Amino acid sequence: MKISNDFEKIAVQNKRKNQLKTVIISAFMVLLSILIVFLGLRSLTNHNGESVKENYLLKTEIAYPNVEYTTWGFEANSEFTGTFYSHRFKNIDGISVPFEEYRENYSILRPMSASQSEGLEEGDSYSSHYTHGNLYKVPIFYNVNAKSSNMKVTQDISKVEKMKDEAVEMAITFDKPYTYEEITEMVPDNLLVNWYWIGTSSLVDTTNLGLSSQLGFSPIENDYVAGFKQFKTDLKKAIHLGILNSQYSDGGETLSLEEDAKTYLKKAQKHQAATFSGIILTGRSENFLQLIGKEWIHASNIGHSVTIQPYHTLTK
Repeated sequence: MKISNDFEKIAVQNKRKNQLKTVIISAFMVLLSILIVFLGLRSLTNHNGESVKENYLLKTEIAYPNVEYTTWGFEANSEFTGTFYSHRFKNIDGISVPFEEYRENYSILRPMSASQSEGLEEGDSYSSHYTHGNLYKVPIFYNVNAKSSNMKVTQDISKVEKMKDEAVEMAITFDKPYTYEEITEMVPDNLLVNWYWIGTSSLVDTTNLGLSSQLGFSPIENDYVAGFKQFKTDLKKAIHLGILNSQYSDGGETLSLEEDAKTYLKKAQKHQAATFSGIILTGRSENFLQLIGKEWIHASNIGHSVTIQPYHTLTK
């Protein structure tokens, strides 16, 4: 019958419409799912990038002897990978000199690789360290309690006599820990204290520690107390975030950055009681000569230096 045929046609048409709706809805749901996954993975990538940035910025406040940064930013390599970078410099008695750029890759999973250019290599018959990237000379601190050292214990202060018209960076390792007040009395007024090294409670040789594993701080606008208080706050935060979980072994001894930090915080609850195992000094080369023969100096090691130009304005 005709009516029956009409019903069949209508049923077929409705079935096709329903199938089309199902296809459209399914396609929409697939696209929506893809979009959600895409946005989720991109958000995770951005989160990992932010984690890299935050960890780096925090580490620069509690480590990296006399290394500061001017800028930082991100380079997106793809939707799910990127590179965090930071342009850095050193302060040599008020003169800004270039230092290795920091770069760290990140992805949807985790940070992929840290900056290799700031890695250190020995030079000058095991008496110096240089960065891998541009071969900048880096000053060395020594652990006076270490059983042995891979690097020669240097007395570089006498060498600056030949460095005319130079501003010099020098790592001074003390014969024992000293307080800020004691250091102020020992260091001449015409030399700038750029950075305080807390040392280590271990017996491990510290000469091969990377720059990010040497704990200490710079005064804030030449204010030691403000710098020390901020250092303690940042050190506690770093412990809480777990970014000081590195360990180093040497001759059967172990150095834990986290344990060093915790031990130091217990001993140095007040800035008057805080002691330091070394400092970074900068200044005119001739101003270092007055430190020759000082018994409180266990070692001195030259880092960066720069020729003083007529347009330079020195701090000291």
